[in-house]
Amino acid sequence: MFSPLAARDFRRYYLGQTASSFGDSLTPLAIAFAVLHLTGSPIDLGIVVLSTRLPIVLLTLLGGAAGDRFSRRTIMLVTDLVRFGAHGTTAVLLLTGTAQLWMLVVLQLLAGVGSAFFNPAAVGLVTSLVGRESLQAANSLISISRSTASILALGAAGALVALVGPGWAILVDALTFLVSAAFLHRLPRAVAAERPGSTGGLLASIGDGLSQVGRRTWLWVWMVHIAAGNALVISPILVLGPYVADQHLGGAPAWSAIGTAYAAGGLAAGVISAHWRPARPMVAALLVFLLIAPLPALLALPASVWQLTVAGIAAGAELVLYNVIQTTAVQRHLPEEFVARATSVSMLGALVAAPLGMGLAGPAAAFFGTRPVLIAGAATAVLITAVTLLVPAVWRIRDTSTSPTAEKR
Repeated sequence: MFSPLAARDFRRYYLGQTASSFGDSLTPLAIAFAVLHLTGSPIDLGIVVLSTRLPIVLLTLLGGAAGDRFSRRTIMLVTDLVRFGAHGTTAVLLLTGTAQLWMLVVLQLLAGVGSAFFNPAAVGLVTSLVGRESLQAANSLISISRSTASILALGAAGALVALVGPGWAILVDALTFLVSAAFLHRLPRAVAAERPGSTGGLLASIGDGLSQVGRRTWLWVWMVHIAAGNALVISPILVLGPYVADQHLGGAPAWSAIGTAYAAGGLAAGVISAHWRPARPMVAALLVFLLIAPLPALLALPASVWQLTVAGIAAGAELVLYNVIQTTAVQRHLPEEFVARATSVSMLGALVAAPLGMGLAGPAAAFFGTRPVLIAGAATAVLITAVTLLVPAVWRIRDTSTSPTAEKR
């Protein structure tokens, strides 16, 4: 499980990303309360949240093309410094009482641009730091650190906002980007250098990446499954779950307990994924996705808090196991020069599907009722998984094929 940490370069990357993950988990709560303290308007809060995500949606494909064309180390180092500057400036404005809404919007747009380029490059960089046989263990370790950081940061964010204000929490996040950049700076310059054979402009690289994904039936089918799951299964849970908790389960403490169980399930799944190497990774990931179905079904009843907590553990485990297996399969079965672009396509599908699903969940619940929408989400999880399992290419991807040229399409 810990074997990838024996590689010095991966160890440096891992330590930097662990610090950055802690900071990333601080900011959403802190920025929300910063805007509410500044204007008190939920509309303004929505604008600021959108300003963070919009650049990621618009620029993720470009980020994937850059991550396969230029030095991934350099891209990640520069974008860490950009996000340090954006969040650091946000913190200073809040702490000095000079922040205005338009300033926060501009700074969040800048931070979102950094994330759009950082995330695809990061997935590609891991393939350069560890051997293909250690990829799943490396992805599992990263998942464990993110889950642990999220659990710790949620408590720390609440305490910082309550005791000293949101500006200090955002300042801590800014400093974690600086820590990440320092560790990336210590990686050899040769790590993830420009890919040989990568010719043409960035737009041509995007087209080439989309073509590579389109030629692999197993991959684009998997991406459709991810997008459909985000829009039709997970988004209704995130929107309607708090409503059910408020109306029937006693309010925020119940939803907090379910959320904590979700994070704990993810942490346990990180340990499991480090040891489990299914012979047919796509089939295993799709079957694992069924672990999400009990949560919307039990929310529809609604069941007791303890039953929903158990379902939350299963749902959290599903997220981590599915993501680790999917990421590892892309890293193993694609030529290294296409990993960042394939990752960006997958990210884009999820990023577009999630807000679309969240936007539709409320109106659907108002028209059909909360219970039918949640039951439909549980049924959809089973249906899209069963349909995807009917695709022959899904069954042909095997873990024993470590060479990207040996894949079945």
